[in-house]
Amino acid sequence: MAFTRTIVKTVHGNERVQHYVLTADAATDTIITGFGTVIAVATAPKSMASAPFSVSMNELLASTAAAGTIGVTGCTSGDDFYMTVWGR
Repeated sequence: MAFTRTIVKTVHGNERVQHYVLTADAATDTIITGFGTVIAVATAPKSMASAPFSVSMNELLASTAAAGTIGVTGCTSGDDFYMTVWGR
């Protein structure tokens, strides 16, 4: 299953930005941003039972390159966290 997500999209200069509030309902998920490439990702815990968790830019869960995606692993169901993604 996919993480539950709330998203706000905006633009800063020549970069597009997506702000997520994520709730895990599984240990892993792939987030498809719609960007051609992800430039940077920042995360912050809101309420987490697991730490650390892993975030991979421009990669699927199997460490396969996939532009514009984010792989998230190591979560526990019910973990809440914030994620900000910059891309083009």
